[in-house]
Amino acid sequence: MNRAAMASIVVALALFIYFRPLSVYFGARRVYLCAIGMRGHDANVGGHRIHYLAGGDGPPLVLVHGVAMRAEDWAPLVRPLLRSHRVYIPDLLGYGDSDKPPAADYAIAAQAERVRGLLDALRLERADVMGVSMGGWVSLALAASHPERVRRLVLISSAGLRFRTSLRETTFSPRSIDELRASLALQTDRAGRLPSFVLRDFLRRSREKAWIVTASMHAMFTGRDLLDGKLQRVRMPVLLVWGTADRIVPYSVALQMQRELPQARLITARGCGHLAVIECRAQIVPPIREFLR
Repeated sequence: MNRAAMASIVVALALFIYFRPLSVYFGARRVYLCAIGMRGHDANVGGHRIHYLAGGDGPPLVLVHGVAMRAEDWAPLVRPLLRSHRVYIPDLLGYGDSDKPPAADYAIAAQAERVRGLLDALRLERADVMGVSMGGWVSLALAASHPERVRRLVLISSAGLRFRTSLRETTFSPRSIDELRASLALQTDRAGRLPSFVLRDFLRRSREKAWIVTASMHAMFTGRDLLDGKLQRVRMPVLLVWGTADRIVPYSVALQMQRELPQARLITARGCGHLAVIECRAQIVPPIREFLR
């Protein structure tokens, strides 16, 4: 290969990284997940194709992602969990590589029933279940409606109970760089470190999935799936994991949830925000693994 051709390839690669940095990151993340043994599969749940990742050996553990997320976002936590569990990570309907029917019901209760349907499709009578944010709400709804299917429950920065909030249905569907910065600032203090070219790619991807994020937020804001006073059947062991600096689901919700679930143990990540599961994982993964043993 001559120097001109090599220079052209380098320039093309540099331009791709500049205009599509998240594609590079997500591609590397998929390679990593494959390297540690996670493989993609599809299941038919209620007539819809649900994509999920699976890997490892041991008792089943199902991870449920939050709003504006997908299965692969669990990547930083998967490797230590594979040491003791067979891990299943679905893309909820509308998200990731699962079907995206525009007219489907995206309420919490409906998504919880789909997780139950996935357990049926996988022939799993019971599983440990761990959810983050909206995924925690879905997991808690599953445990409340089908407690016989959940062996142990981990809720990380979980919604599900009523609390005062300044969030709007469009908070996680930004239409401009300024709105994106505001949305990211709610989730992490590291948002200000992201360069503009990365933010532009974030915004492009956010626009692509804005419809499902807005549909999910709208379903949550109706309040019909709130679980206040409805957790009497959740009697399995529960671990609550929360950052004290959470700006989305405040730490007060953790205390409220612990009052409603007296058997629950609370792990506090001091100074950590809504993304404690990622940014403070060195602090919270060991007690999660201990709880799941």
